[in-house]
Amino acid sequence: MLSDNLRMAITSIRSNRLRSFLTSLGIIIGVFCVVTSISLADGVKNQVISETSKLGNDVLTIRPGKPLHSGEKGIISEVNILGTASTGAVLSEKDLVIVRDNSELREIAPLNLVSAEPVFSNKTLKEAVIIGTTPELPDIFSQEIEFGSFFGAADKDRNVAVVGAGVAEKLFGENVPIGQHFTIRGQTFAVQGVFERYKTASVSQGIDFNNAIFVPYHPAKAVNGDSANSYEILAKVNDVNRIDEAETSIKNDLLQAHGGLEDFTIFQSGDTQSVTGSVLDLITTMVLGIAIIAILVGGIGIMDIMLVSVSERTREIGIRKAVGATNHQIRKQFLLEAIVLSAWGAIIGVIISIIFNVVIRVTTNLQPSIPWPVVLFSVVASIIFGVIFGTAPAVKASQKDPIDALRSGF
Repeated sequence: MLSDNLRMAITSIRSNRLRSFLTSLGIIIGVFCVVTSISLADGVKNQVISETSKLGNDVLTIRPGKPLHSGEKGIISEVNILGTASTGAVLSEKDLVIVRDNSELREIAPLNLVSAEPVFSNKTLKEAVIIGTTPELPDIFSQEIEFGSFFGAADKDRNVAVVGAGVAEKLFGENVPIGQHFTIRGQTFAVQGVFERYKTASVSQGIDFNNAIFVPYHPAKAVNGDSANSYEILAKVNDVNRIDEAETSIKNDLLQAHGGLEDFTIFQSGDTQSVTGSVLDLITTMVLGIAIIAILVGGIGIMDIMLVSVSERTREIGIRKAVGATNHQIRKQFLLEAIVLSAWGAIIGVIISIIFNVVIRVTTNLQPSIPWPVVLFSVVASIIFGVIFGTAPAVKASQKDPIDALRSGF
């Protein structure tokens, strides 16, 4: 009987395909939202963890402004996205000297933005980001040079550059542009290295280092009008077990230099993961709430359409009862139809979500990670909603009197 009822349920659904699709639309949207939101959140979390792990747990990041606020126990309690822009703060050369002179640190790499666009053979790459830094950067980032080499101490005054993989392809039209020359504000630079492709977007102020050009600190300062304000300073500590002490020491030194004004932020790699995780969890919870409402509305929609279906198929119910079908069999048939509608909607929602995730992976730097337990949970939850909201129509169908049903069918 189960196979017969299932076959009849599928036949009934196929006979009204558009109505069946619209009936399942709420379930489809709900499941799509659940799977997509969680997969995007997991993907971003994994990317942040992957990116921050390159810095290692012995690296401190110093930025201007106060985008992060910690509570009494040092736990980040507030995120101010406009923290840097609202204060107008910068990290000056004096700040860089203070950080560099700290005895708790062994490697320092400032990151200075150069306001210019690279030009090669009359071609300009507008999306390129030019960054002035020091030879310690690759060690702090743990990022390999795929071709050539990074500039060293002997190159501090030379116009050389190391480019990201995206710049190599977009500006020079080749993967290995070693020896090629390009200009920045009329000054000529030679490419001597190409970074290995960054698999994820950098957590450094959201800059994509695949589209970045790295030049030595002093030439960058000269190109930038003798300005060398840093948007970020990366500092590797001598002893990872003393990273908290190093953070406190740097904070005190900078506070003294800034007249007691804490217009800067110092954080460890774990702080970035914590903040990102908190923000994403909040967004995911909100989307999940909306998704659950969508599934709930979808379940109510299934119940409404099934009640209409019971009224439309009154004669069919009467005939089935007249030839011996029991109330239990009628109830099971209509309940199975509601379950099939819910399961079908859940499966379509999952398929659309998978396609959407693939498109996101191909067209953006995001790498969504589909959590299959969540997929299973969404399908099971949808089926449960189908059982809950399909019960009332099934009971109504099973309680129809066969004689009255046959009379009303004519």
